[in-house]
Parts: sequence; C-alpha cells; structure tokens
Amino acid sequence: MKLPQPRVPREALRDPGMRAYLVLAVLVVAGFVMLGLAWHGGSRTAYVPLQMPWLVSGGIAGLGLLGLALGAWSIHNGRRQDAEHRAAVEALAREAAELAEDLRTGRRRLPRR
Repeated sequence: MKLPQPRVPREALRDPGMRAYLVLAVLVVAGFVMLGLAWHGGSRTAYVPLQMPWLVSGGIAGLGLLGLALGAWSIHNGRRQDAEHRAAVEALAREAAELAEDLRTGRRRLPRR
C-alpha cells in the first residue's frame, strides 16, 4: 500500500516570504537539535569539568541559534503583516479616490435618505 505524499503547492515555494519561513523553521529545528546533543553529551559524563565543553559549545550555541531564528521569525512575521495592512489601506484609499472622482463627474450620486 502506497501512502499519499504531502504536496506543497509550487506557488507557496515561489513566494520569498514562505521560503524565509522555511529557512527559519530549519534554523529553529537545528537549535533544538544542538540543545539535545549538548544535553546528551553532557549527561554521558559524570565528571562535571568534562561536561562543561558540551554545555558551552552545544548548549549556549543552540540557545543562541534558537534565539536568533525565533527573533528573525518574529520580525519577518511583523513585516509581512505590515505589508498586508499597507496594501489594504492603499486599496481603500484608491477606492475612495475613485468614488470621489465618480461623484465629482456625476457618474454616481449619493443615495437619498
């Protein structure tokens, strides 16, 4: 029995914003993997001075990578939301200008109350 393969639409991968989300998600996973490897390497050693290289190299670097990736994710998400808001406001302003022009030229009239 062949299981269905998940399909990612090609249009989604053409969007640079979605590719950025994908790269940032890979960095988040890499940060968690580094934390896991640091914990695993440190837990195998009973002698504390030999645990420190694992904690320093893997733990701190993993936390740094995780913080960088999640911070960039937050910034990227905010910028995409701002762009969507800006596009909606521009469309609203364009429609208002068209309505004002239609009222000025007499192509439209305001409804009577």
